[in-house]
Amino acid sequence: MIAYCSQRINYEYGHVLTHAKFSDLELSGANEMKTAIKPGDWIRLTPLWPGIWSVSRILSGFKEDQWSLDAPLKTSERVIVFCHRVVNDSWKRSFSHECCELSHVRPLDFEDGRHIEALLSSDNKLRTAFERYRAKRNTIDLIANIAFGGLTTETATNFADLCNEMLADRIGTGMTLREVLLVLREHGLDQHRKEIPQQVTLQLTSTNHELRGHEFVFTRYRALGF
Repeated sequence: MIAYCSQRINYEYGHVLTHAKFSDLELSGANEMKTAIKPGDWIRLTPLWPGIWSVSRILSGFKEDQWSLDAPLKTSERVIVFCHRVVNDSWKRSFSHECCELSHVRPLDFEDGRHIEALLSSDNKLRTAFERYRAKRNTIDLIANIAFGGLTTETATNFADLCNEMLADRIGTGMTLREVLLVLREHGLDQHRKEIPQQVTLQLTSTNHELRGHEFVFTRYRALGF
């Protein structure tokens, strides 16, 4: 069993992404009209998170990780939008940093766009604080959790040591998910990924959704006892 999620770093969803494809992207609104979304645009993330958000990064054209070595890599149809919130729906300061799929993004209407621009132009304290926040809170990690079951008591007890043996000397330079799955297969763990009840978990971290070419690359790991 494998689970995927994005994690805030505050904050804690690093390396600077150097291979991502940045481009204008299109989304369909409720009225079926298509609007280009690009970094710097003001948006809403209704109904996920209220307030006014600024797009900081758009990630597309990446390969969708396959959780089987027998499955071919395919270019994802998903588009991930990274953004920072400046105010809530009451137009009060409410800083936050999130990422979500493009389908959750809605462009601001004309009046809200004028309102946020006027607010930041007139409130130097808010604008400066927001700029500092964006500079400081600018990474969201991608987390992959690979769960195992059906292990012997000895293997489960020594799982952390086994993870160190498999990954400690390799992951620092970055490993794709396929490379990790190959190592798991070499150590006889691949067959235990779908076993229940779950006993232990290998957690992989891709710092700031780092890419090598078009594949996510993981540079950290943890062995979890559940």
